[in-house]
Amino acid sequence: MRRLIFVVLCVSLAVGAWASGGSEQSSSSTQMQGPATVTILSVTSPETNALKVSAAEFMKKNPNIKIVFNEQGRLGYFTNVTTQLVGGTDAFDLVQDNTTYMTELAAAGALEFWDKYLNDPKLTDLAAYNLADVPSRLQLKFKGQLFCIPTDLSSQIYYYRKDLISKPADTWDEMLALAKKYTRADNPSSPTKYGDLVTALTGGPEAPKIFYTVLWSFGGNAIDENGNVVINSEAAVKAAQVYRELRNYIPEDATTYNYPKVLDGLKAGTAAQAAVYWNAAWKDIHRSDSQYKDSYEIAMIPGAKQPDGSILRTPQTHGWGLVMNANSKNKVAAWKYLEFATSKEGMLIQGKNGGSPFRPSVIQELMQTDPANESYYRLMNKTYSAAHMEPLVPYYSKMHEILNRMVAAFLTTDQPIKDVLAKTEKDLKDLVKTYQ
Repeated sequence: MRRLIFVVLCVSLAVGAWASGGSEQSSSSTQMQGPATVTILSVTSPETNALKVSAAEFMKKNPNIKIVFNEQGRLGYFTNVTTQLVGGTDAFDLVQDNTTYMTELAAAGALEFWDKYLNDPKLTDLAAYNLADVPSRLQLKFKGQLFCIPTDLSSQIYYYRKDLISKPADTWDEMLALAKKYTRADNPSSPTKYGDLVTALTGGPEAPKIFYTVLWSFGGNAIDENGNVVINSEAAVKAAQVYRELRNYIPEDATTYNYPKVLDGLKAGTAAQAAVYWNAAWKDIHRSDSQYKDSYEIAMIPGAKQPDGSILRTPQTHGWGLVMNANSKNKVAAWKYLEFATSKEGMLIQGKNGGSPFRPSVIQELMQTDPANESYYRLMNKTYSAAHMEPLVPYYSKMHEILNRMVAAFLTTDQPIKDVLAKTEKDLKDLVKTYQ
């Protein structure tokens, strides 16, 4: 009997015992027996639309494999994914999920690991697949076993009004100075009401992701590579001080701002900057009818100046990917599409149809074939090279609840920063103990 983790994403996470063969004990054949249908549980999104295009091309090349998308809306999607996977369903073979939640599912034994398919020469031409083209930090593993290579990545870039700001901020101090200058409460002549907008919605997944970009640039973290809680640090104090000052230049209800609300603010021209915001908004802004859509420019996010004069910039990244159901009845066929979707060819197709690929070779080709967006892809190449993923731990959902409370305390209260960090440290240590 193995202990497995039952997770209800965005709601709760509990630990329980579950008897299962799991993916580690899988004995599925590596040979297909006739035609197969691969069912993908997916969420309504631009990323899914891009996958559908690559699936159509895959089926032309593999007429004996049919790809079917079972598409659902975002409301309740993650809870539904987890409930079904951990419950042992075989109703779908692949599932589209966010990389931040996948480790919980891998720890629960709900996912099939890729290693035996990837390393089987009958199934995969490793030389053509070229794992070296996939940064190692984006090869998601649990206990040394690979369970996902994302199909899309989201990361953070810096948006600024080029009609107001001639030189983008390089450091957090420069960003705060610009924010003060373009906040009407501080400067009545400011053409914008706010100096900055930030996705600080607490209770969801975004607020800690944004805070990480500041925290990492000062050399801090929440959980280190050995699983130790390290949030209570001088680096975290410095990051919190940035947030404490920033709250003077952002909307009073900043903790209600998620991706759509910040996007609406940019389209309405209410702020001079969105210093840490998602790359997907660049195309969303330019597809809109906003009178300001040509007023924005993008750059690398600000960072912290180092003793040698360099600037450490550490954008957070996460993505969408396909994972294989441990109880799939069509694992070989599912692998064949997984291999295609994450290959250079598959990612290039997806990138040309609304996806956000990250293989350097694909970005280079898109830079050459899409001159209208060449500067965007050039920036994303730099951003992905510097980007980090959060600690992908089995207690990710509960960890996020704790970090959300911390960010809210920085933005909405006057509690001493060190007291907030001490409480966060204690809560995280208590959480980690329950998983040891």
